[in-house]
Amino acid sequence: MNAPLPMTALRSAYIVFTFFLCFVLSYVDRQIVSILVQPLKATLHLSDTQIGMLQGIAFTLCYATAGVFIAKLVDRSNRVRLIAACVAIWAVSTAMCGTAHSFGELLVWRAGTAISEAALSPAALSIFSDLFVPRKVARASSVFMLGPYVGGGVALLGGGALLDWTAHSGHASAFAALGIEPWQLAFIVVGLPGLLVAGLIMLTIREPARANGNGDATAGLGADDADDATPSMKEVLREITIKHRFCVPYFLGYTALILLFYSHAAWFPTLLIRKFGLAPGEVGRMAGPAYMIGGMAGVVSAGFLIGRVTDAGALSKALRIAMFAACALMPAALAAPLMAHVGEALVAYGLCAFAASIVMALAPVPVQVALPNRMRGRALAILVFLTNTVAGGLGPFVVGFLADRFAMGADGLAMALAIVGTSAAAVSAVLYWLAAR
Repeated sequence: MNAPLPMTALRSAYIVFTFFLCFVLSYVDRQIVSILVQPLKATLHLSDTQIGMLQGIAFTLCYATAGVFIAKLVDRSNRVRLIAACVAIWAVSTAMCGTAHSFGELLVWRAGTAISEAALSPAALSIFSDLFVPRKVARASSVFMLGPYVGGGVALLGGGALLDWTAHSGHASAFAALGIEPWQLAFIVVGLPGLLVAGLIMLTIREPARANGNGDATAGLGADDADDATPSMKEVLREITIKHRFCVPYFLGYTALILLFYSHAAWFPTLLIRKFGLAPGEVGRMAGPAYMIGGMAGVVSAGFLIGRVTDAGALSKALRIAMFAACALMPAALAAPLMAHVGEALVAYGLCAFAASIVMALAPVPVQVALPNRMRGRALAILVFLTNTVAGGLGPFVVGFLADRFAMGADGLAMALAIVGTSAAAVSAVLYWLAAR
């Protein structure tokens, strides 16, 4: 076994940035579908319910189920190698979505993307807990949690720009001659860069020494750990339901918040296209920056709000800040889909991203600072399972289902998004209040 390199501040920052870049790529791959809804429906003859399944249940059920099986690998094996392998697999799976000629084929390749993305968050956040003391874990995690908003913004901006570019008469005829649809090209373009990042991880990052529950490094624990060094799943469940009883409302409160996040990510760009008659490229140029700036501002604000907290105070303060942010999210979630003018809708959309990102930035902190090292991977996997099966699975699907049932075109989609988003924010605020108590 090679001796680990000295973990300097610069090297720690490099690791955080690299895993942040992975998170960005994962959300570009995940959310590119939101800007491709109309061409996908036209080519593959899909309904809103099927689109909701594609972005919701079908994707997130695979993601969450894989997370449960991968979780023990996070607690026992070399997490860096695990991340590199998964990044490479999801890159290939996303690119292969561009070869799909039916809903079933697209579903299979999206499942491949979902399964391989499941390892990133638990593994990266577990590594941060070994690199930083509790009061600094929140800052590193906040940088990492910028990924969904930067990635989502890049997906909207880049996807819209690519659709505009391919719509140019000369480019359109060239791709038509090759039998390539613009949406197929988009999947290939956003997928393949992940292979380069996977290689970079393997070549430049080594597994850090694991730390015990008190923050002390335990050298020599890694891929070759004995089975008895890893607590059983029963012990993990006891830890989060009995010893740390705040975990139950905290897990459920975050799940409700993510239901809103997935619903907006899946449907808000399509709402702008249908309601205001905008082209996908226009939506990307307008919604992408609103989403990205709002989300990044929220993550930065979360770091500022948690301030110079002591190690002992990090947990309670993170829960209280999340509770207030969820309260602020309710009026914005109600207003964003119902605004009569596109400018007002984008402002409200940015405010939703701002408030939601505060909660998301602080979400890993309770697990990272309260639970022992060799329970964190599976505890985070349980959280990921809940947020993806319940929130990611139901959110986009229910919005699409309600929109089909309302049968009111753009107004029906707006009503569905307002109902689902506002309800989710209200439930999240109540549950975070219970956890903070």
